[in-house]
Amino acid sequence: MKEVSNINSLRSFINKNQKTIIYVIIGVVFALIIIYSLNYYYAKKEEENQKELEGSNITTGSVYTNGQNVTMDNINDEGVTDLSNETIENTMKLFVNYCNNGDGENAFNLITEECKTALKYYDAKTFKEYYIDLRFAEPQEYSISRVSQDGNTVLCKVTFNGDMLATGGAKFTANDEYYTFVKQDDGSYKINVNNYIYGENKNTRYVFDDIDVKIDTIDTYSRYVEITMELQNNSDKTIAFTGYEEDNSVYLINEEEVVYSSMNSEFDEGDILVQPGSVKKVTVRFNKVYSASNKPTKMIFSKVILDYQDYLDTHNRTSYSNYTSIQVTL
Repeated sequence: MKEVSNINSLRSFINKNQKTIIYVIIGVVFALIIIYSLNYYYAKKEEENQKELEGSNITTGSVYTNGQNVTMDNINDEGVTDLSNETIENTMKLFVNYCNNGDGENAFNLITEECKTALKYYDAKTFKEYYIDLRFAEPQEYSISRVSQDGNTVLCKVTFNGDMLATGGAKFTANDEYYTFVKQDDGSYKINVNNYIYGENKNTRYVFDDIDVKIDTIDTYSRYVEITMELQNNSDKTIAFTGYEEDNSVYLINEEEVVYSSMNSEFDEGDILVQPGSVKKVTVRFNKVYSASNKPTKMIFSKVILDYQDYLDTHNRTSYSNYTSIQVTL
C-alpha cells in the first residue's frame, strides 16, 4: 500500500508541475547544446590556426623550401648518413633514410626518451616492428611544414608520399603525420613521432580532505591529451569518481573555461571505485586538439561520491548529497 501511495504522489507531483518539468528539461538540453557547440567551435578554431601556421618557413639553414617534396634521390644520397642532426631538415632526412633502409637502431636513437616511454617503444626491435615496418612498409619521400614553436620544441606536419618516381609521379600511400623536433642541450635535435607532441613528468600531489590526486604524467598528442594519475582514498569508506552516467564526469578546461571532455577512458565505462586506504591508477584521454597558445589549465572531477555503499543503499539517489567536486590545477 505504501508503494502505491508513493506512486500516486509522484503522479500527482508530475501532473501539477508539468510545465515546470518541461521547462527544466528544455533548459538542460539547451545548455548541453551550447556546451557542445562551444567545444566544436574552439576545436575548429585551433585547427584553422594550425593550418595558417603551416605556411611559415622552418629556420633550418637547408636549401628546401617549406612544404617542398624531398625526393628519394635526396634521401638516399650517400652523404646523408654523414649529416649531423643539428637542424630540423637534416634530422628528418637522416631519420627517413634510416627508416627507408630498415635501420631500426639508428632511427630509434633519434627518438626522444619521453616518446619511447609514452608510445611503449621499449627498444629498437619494438620500434621497428610497430612503427618503421608499418609507416615505411615501402620507401617514402616526404614534405615538411612548420606548424608551431614552443620554446625548444618545433611542431611540423610531415606528408609522406611513397616513392613518387616508382609510381610514375602519383602520390602512393600519401598521408600526414605530426612530428615534433625537440632541441637537446647539446644543440642537436631528436624527434617525437606518431603525432606525439610532448610529455610532462609532473609527479604532483593534490590533497582534498580524505582524497589525494597525484598527477604522474601529461602526454600531449596532436588530437588529444592523455593524463595518467593516481587516485588515493584515505577514508574508511569506498569512494566513487562518477563515470558515464554523469555528463562530463571528468574534464579539462582552459583559461576561458572551455570544456574538453574525456574520451575512450575508464570513466566512459562506469564509476571508478577506490576502496578504503587504497590507490587506483588510471589514464584518461581528453578531446583536446593541440595548440601552443591554448593549453588546458585545470582538470575537474564534477562528482565524487564519498560513501559509495551508502549511495547504493539510498532509495532516491537523485537527492543524494554526500559527494564533492575536485579541481586540479595542471
